Amino acid sequence: MSNPSTSILRAARIVGLNLAWMYPLFVCGFGLPDTSVNAQEKAAQPRFKNLQVLKDVPPDQLIPAMQFITAALGVECEFCHVRDAFDKDDKQSKQTARRMIQMMFAINSNQFQGERAVTCYTCHRGSAKPVSIPMVDSKAPYVSEARLAADPAAESRADLPSASDVIEKYIQAVGGVAAVQSVASRVESGTVTFGVGPGFPVDILSKSPSQQAMIVHLPAGDSSTVLDSQNGWFKSPVGPVHEMPQADIEGAKLDADLQFPINVKKNFQELKVIRTEKVGEHDAILLFATNSSGPPLELYFDRQTGLLLRQLRFGTSPLGLNPTQIDYGDYKTFDGVQVPLNLVITRPNRTLDIHLLQVMQNVPLDDAKFARP
Repeated sequence: MSNPSTSILRAARIVGLNLAWMYPLFVCGFGLPDTSVNAQEKAAQPRFKNLQVLKDVPPDQLIPAMQFITAALGVECEFCHVRDAFDKDDKQSKQTARRMIQMMFAINSNQFQGERAVTCYTCHRGSAKPVSIPMVDSKAPYVSEARLAADPAAESRADLPSASDVIEKYIQAVGGVAAVQSVASRVESGTVTFGVGPGFPVDILSKSPSQQAMIVHLPAGDSSTVLDSQNGWFKSPVGPVHEMPQADIEGAKLDADLQFPINVKKNFQELKVIRTEKVGEHDAILLFATNSSGPPLELYFDRQTGLLLRQLRFGTSPLGLNPTQIDYGDYKTFDGVQVPLNLVITRPNRTLDIHLLQVMQNVPLDDAKFARP
């Protein structure tokens, strides 16, 4: 296969790394059936063959589990699986993976009271072969993992604004409550690149409440990722429709929310300012938005302008948390509302860079645009 063809195929496989969802990292051969039955019936249907260690994991959580493994080891599907025959046990690495998962489960059960303290990444750190010698340089853990939210020192710092003040400044920075509430739809177009390789035209359609479609126009055909406010799916130029795992749907709803600035307080039970951080050249305020379950959503706001610079969220899987980081830049005003024209979405071993060239708001959008094919 030529280099251009390889770049296009890779783009088709990771095109779901969009501003809403990261599901289609693993459209490389699981062959999920195209079905229109309801969610309960889908969950009851066997969708994967030859499951052994993960046989009791709900089908909806298997793709996120595979995502976590590829991120933790820095590999692709074919490292363990035979392409187009994922149920085969031909590769020794698949047998090894099963033993390692069993070992990890046993350690967590016997030593950490069942808490998911040890994961694939604990040893692998992005490498297929774990490093046994300590590194001279290393990266700090995620703020969430460090559990700094429980640090009382941050609460006593007089130089930090309150969470309410941070959100209010954000609302005013993007245009104010009335301007944000007036946006019922948004149509964006531009280009997207997948780390390396050529750029491709992209269209992003958003409509309240929480509907969004991202269409990347590839030489082989369109690749689409869609949320209809409750359910999501992905369709590549070839192959069946793939359902979006529930772990990714919650993040998709955040990205599709055109009133996100004014809905933050409604959607999260607790907002807490943690500390100041550097995001590029900007001084930022780090705010945790949390609910009763799950890791916090990390929001980084420009201390000077109040605009959102970065969002870091974590999708759950049976093996660990899958991080997604979105950086926002090049804000411009459209109909009184500030919209970021540059979005850089990063997951382990994956980067997607979107540059928007045109933004139109309150454009009529038929609900059929978000209907499952």
